[in-house]
Amino acid sequence: MSRASTARIPRLPGLSERIVSADTRREVLVMRRAHQHSQIELNLMLEGAATYLFNGRRVTIGAGDFVFFWGAIPHQTIEVSSPASFVCLYLPIEMFLSAALGPRLKSAVLGGGMIGDRAPLPFDGPQFEHWHAELNRGDDRITALVRQEIEQRLRRSDLCGWEVLSDTGDGAAASEGRHAKVWAMAGFIAAHASEPISVSDVAASVCLHPNYAMAIFREALGLSIGGYLTRQRLYVAQALLLSTDTDIVTIAFEAGFGSVSRFYEAFSRHFAMPPRQFRILYRGGG
Repeated sequence: MSRASTARIPRLPGLSERIVSADTRREVLVMRRAHQHSQIELNLMLEGAATYLFNGRRVTIGAGDFVFFWGAIPHQTIEVSSPASFVCLYLPIEMFLSAALGPRLKSAVLGGGMIGDRAPLPFDGPQFEHWHAELNRGDDRITALVRQEIEQRLRRSDLCGWEVLSDTGDGAAASEGRHAKVWAMAGFIAAHASEPISVSDVAASVCLHPNYAMAIFREALGLSIGGYLTRQRLYVAQALLLSTDTDIVTIAFEAGFGSVSRFYEAFSRHFAMPPRQFRILYRGGG
């Protein structure tokens, strides 16, 4: 949101939208046009004020305000006081959907709402600035910790109060219907990831043809149904590696992978290291 163009943070192919990241810019600038991306965007205004055009509706936030929204909804800053600065963070959509948040909040975000936190914390500013600095260090282990801390901050918003600052705007009914289908498919995948489900099963869960289901899913989340299913299985495996002493072969099947070789290939590609090395590095055990 801080750039006067459609350019975003620097990205590595296939990586930037699956990790927690931070915009390198701190100054809020007027954007020439609305843009979209697949992550959940979190903005904490540090000073000044900014007015967003969010899916055709104006929303103004000031110093100390914390908002978050799904980047797939067209958004743009159209007015900015001077000076104005913020911290802008990005959370991958699948991490948001798998977080321990209530369905009402998730539905509001996936339905196209800009969410405002009703119970800001006095240390939000220093905390967000700390996250910004740590994410820009590029240390994967620190990034994993920051991800957990951000999820806990969102849980506090969920429990202590939030509001929808902007509805989805004109002509939103069809869009809301598609988002609801995507949200339902993502929920089905999360609930059944460890089972031998297919793309057809996911589509059938929302009464859609597989081709149409795949199209709206990719349009909304930026990845295929199969890719999202694999990521959910990897997160199951990741949790088992870190929280249990279960052997890796058993973990592969418990996470829903049909073969150990497929599990090793997917895990190594996603986490840039094999499962055993990941366990040793992050937990200190074999």
